[in-house]
Amino acid sequence: MKCPKAGRLLQVLSFSLVLLALALNVWPREITDMAGRRVIVPDIIRRAYSSSPPVTYLITAIDPTLLVGLNFPIAEGGKEYLPKCMHSLPVLGGFFGKGRTANIEMIMKAKPDVIVMGGPKTSSMTEKYESTLKNLGIPFVYVYFDTVADYTEAFRFLGQLFNKEERTARLGKYGKDVLAEIGQTVEAIPADRRPRVYYAEDKDGLATDCDRSYHAELINLVGARNVHRCTPKDTMGMERISFEQVVLYNPEVILVKEEEFFRKIFRDPGWRRIKAVREKRVYLIPGIPFNWFDRPPSFMRFLGVQWLMNCLYPQHYGKDMIKETGAFYRLFLGVAPTEKQIHRIIYG
Repeated sequence: MKCPKAGRLLQVLSFSLVLLALALNVWPREITDMAGRRVIVPDIIRRAYSSSPPVTYLITAIDPTLLVGLNFPIAEGGKEYLPKCMHSLPVLGGFFGKGRTANIEMIMKAKPDVIVMGGPKTSSMTEKYESTLKNLGIPFVYVYFDTVADYTEAFRFLGQLFNKEERTARLGKYGKDVLAEIGQTVEAIPADRRPRVYYAEDKDGLATDCDRSYHAELINLVGARNVHRCTPKDTMGMERISFEQVVLYNPEVILVKEEEFFRKIFRDPGWRRIKAVREKRVYLIPGIPFNWFDRPPSFMRFLGVQWLMNCLYPQHYGKDMIKETGAFYRLFLGVAPTEKQIHRIIYG
């Protein structure tokens, strides 16, 4: 015998569950992440936690209101170049092997709909923390980027994840167009016009990265020659070298990460023996709100590679960096700095 009342009750209950799922935005969908994993995530994601600064910055460019927290505090002077919604976000740490470790309790309290793990494919850090992530009961996905060119694909994947395909397509296209323009310009520059470059890190300038390290990728990308030619010991890089070795390298250009070192390099008698210092071809890498070159590597490299081309090849690549920086900050960061502010960002 049929039970029509029970059947109707089940239909009403099923319909109610559908309405509830829609109201709570928890209707599931499957997405394949960049590690090839099939992951069930909510159809509409409103809250996301990122495991590392490069990924946090990617989400910042896509939609900063998605972020439930930061990996470490915003750098001094950086807030005015970031959306206001980020200014009061809690610092939750991260899973990237250095600096602030992830505060699991605070992450759980933040209630992210998804956790985005990311970095180079060669890093073992994400796998190291996978057991911890599985215990949280929050879906997590992987996004990978080993080179600057990979950011276009990373944007595409995150666009799918967050249902922001139109936005990420625009960001990815900007990067793709810039890299194509750089490649064409570099091809036309004679080999004898491409300088030998030293990337000076740390407060004394005596840490650097190998030419094969993704940390120093922009040097290769612009056709210059990284004087520190070697294979990286690990993904963290920033290898210590002696001042005597720098003297032997005698670079034609020095790129400086730390402002403290930049302020003293021209006054130091030892460093003045080096060609780049004598000829005043020492450049402080812009770092507001995020570094344009490295530490951490991010989509800011799309702008950083243009800045570096301008520094090394002004006769071949005479782009107006004040204008380009303003356009970049408006597109990627949603802020409109004045020319005076941009000049301070680039030239200190």
